[in-house]
Order: sequence, then C-alpha cells, then structure tokens
Amino acid sequence: MSNDSNYDVAVKQNTGLLNATISGDDIGLLDTVKVCVHGGIFLITFFLTYLIVVTVFHTAELRRNVRFVLLCQHCACVTSFNAVGTILHGLRALRMPINRLTCWVLFDFQVALGRGMGITLTLMALNTCLSILRPLHYPALVRRIRSSVMALAWFVALLNPVLFTVLACAQSSWAYVVELDPVCSTTLESPASRFSSLALVVFLVLLIMTSYVLIYMEGCGAGHFSRSNSSGRRTILIHMLQMILYLLPLVPIITRWKHNMAATVTNFVVFLVGQALSPVVYGLRCRELREQLPHFLPRWTKVFQTCSGTTDCSSTETPTQHWNCNNLQNRD
Repeated sequence: MSNDSNYDVAVKQNTGLLNATISGDDIGLLDTVKVCVHGGIFLITFFLTYLIVVTVFHTAELRRNVRFVLLCQHCACVTSFNAVGTILHGLRALRMPINRLTCWVLFDFQVALGRGMGITLTLMALNTCLSILRPLHYPALVRRIRSSVMALAWFVALLNPVLFTVLACAQSSWAYVVELDPVCSTTLESPASRFSSLALVVFLVLLIMTSYVLIYMEGCGAGHFSRSNSSGRRTILIHMLQMILYLLPLVPIITRWKHNMAATVTNFVVFLVGQALSPVVYGLRCRELREQLPHFLPRWTKVFQTCSGTTDCSSTETPTQHWNCNNLQNRD
C-alpha cells in the first residue's frame, strides 16, 4: 500500500470519515472547504462578537444582566470555535506534521467550545423562562446561583474532551503521544465519547424545548400572544429555527452517519450558518442592546458621518447624533 493510501486510511480513521462514502482524493478537498467556511464565519462572528462584548461590558445596566453575560460567552465560543477550526483543518489540509499531543489539545479545545455554545444557549433559554415564570424570585435566585451554574457549565463542557484525552495519554507511550502526526488525529472518536456527546445534545435540546413551551404557555395564559401582538410569537419562532439549524446537524456529525461529499459539506455549512446567526438572533435583535450599540461602533462603520470643509471629523460629537435609535427600537 502506498504512503498516500496509508494517509487516507489514517485520516478516515481519525476524522470520523471511515463510514462515509468519500474517496481519499476528496478528503483534502473537504478539509480545504472547511478551512474556507470556518475562516469566513470567523471573520463575521468576530466583528459581531466584538460589537456585542464591548457594548455589554461598557454599559452597566447590560453588564449586570446575566442574559447578556451569557450572550457574550456564547458569542466568544462561536468565534473561538471557528478560529480553532480554521487552524485545525488548515493543518490537515496542508498535511503539516505536528506534535500529536498538540493536535489532541487543539481538537479538545474546539470540542469544549462547541459544547460551551450549546450549554450557554440552553442557559439563556432557562434564564428567560425563569424570569417569566418566577419574576419575583428571579433576581435573588440568579444572584445566588449565577457563579455556581456557570462554573458547572464549563466543567461539563471540558469533562468529555479532557477525560478521553487523559485516558489516551495514560494508555499510550510518551513517544507515541509526542510523535509527529500529519493526520492531526483526535482521541474523541471512540463509541463512548460519541455516545456521551450525543446524550448531552439530547439533554440540552429537551431543556431548550421545555423552556420555550413553558414560555409560550405562560404568554398565552397572560394574553401576550394575541393576534394584535405577533412580536413574541415571531421571536420564539426565530429562536427555534436558529436552534434547529445549529443542533440538528450535530446528530450526523456525532453519530458518523454514512453520507457522500455533497451531504457532508451541506451539513457542515448549515451547522456553521446556525452558529453565525446566534449573535444576530440573540444579540442584535435585542432592543436594549441596539439602544447602546451606536456608542461603541468603530469609526469606519459610521457611514452616516460626512466630513465637510467646515466640519472637524475629530470632534467629540457622539455617534448617537447620527443615528435614530427610535427607528431601531421599532424594528424587531
């Protein structure tokens, strides 16, 4: 068997493509496509995350709201996930030999960020549900359990990748662990690892669905979802659609369903598009955030500012003078 054939088999074994109907020649192309998609989504989400994080942490009212803190963490996970994905699949596409332990750590970091995205998404849904169902007890309860819940969330996000990597290191010789690995393999392809990841996804989906069902029932009971007020129903519909785009593609990715090249790329793109929509769906559509956003836009984005011969463009005039925030508030 040739070196290229050995490489293709190794890639399929270590990247979950052994059951897929993808030829060895297409594996490099697939990694190249993933680099491009990850890179494009990274650029978009990085800019949106920058706007959201800067706005939240420079606005005291938003900074005290746990919903926006979770939003910042979620957006940071989305951006970092795509940044690490660009690096990881770039190494694979270039067949660049790199220390095997480094590859394991990179992949573990990306998986932990992916799990963090789902967990923060779930916590935002639970937070909204709690604030609607128990408005009187909500502030005190959130202050009491906020730190503990966030610490537990990130413990769960890190548990699976760290545990299986430690087990792999314990079961392998140190020479194998530090050996150069052009395949850039991972330790998370075992059935136990995939099953635990799938169980977490199912659990998170059930929590999210339960939260939105309870929110909808409470809204119907209070008369908030009347025909004259479709904003609430539209918001729930948009949130659920975004979650479907993000969570459903995870099932074939985790379970390694048999699929061809076109199906693999389509599923991958849908998964990343679902991520890219998160900063818009949960951030920029929020009226409280939109009200403060113009204060923190970079100068080059203020397209409504024009410079004339008598105007000093370096003046301290606030950006809000060039924005109609009332129009933004009325857009949902």
